Amino acid sequence: MGFLAAIIVNLAAPDLLTPYLQVLSPVGQPESVKGMVVTKQRESARLLLTLSTPKGVLLATFTEKIDEIDLLIAEGNLITIRLKAYSPFVENPTVEKVEIDTEGQRFETPSTSMQ
Repeated sequence: MGFLAAIIVNLAAPDLLTPYLQVLSPVGQPESVKGMVVTKQRESARLLLTLSTPKGVLLATFTEKIDEIDLLIAEGNLITIRLKAYSPFVENPTVEKVEIDTEGQRFETPSTSMQ
């Protein structure tokens, strides 16, 4: 009976305790990093983005979803990416948010009044 209880506790304990242990030890928690796209370079099998962030400059290399990311992100955009830990070189980070730099926009919004 004790052996069976030990097996059940051993199988169930990690699933039950993981949420509580993650709160106590933030090591390994992903962080969001916001930065401006300084340069963007497209190659055949990858897309390179140089980001200027508060922690420094980083080079993000994308080898997955290249076409989609290339269409979505332009130089001068502010993007937020999710990283396991900050590093100057990252591969395939998760793109959380893309913002257009409103100060750099050179187009006018169409007016609603008809003349």
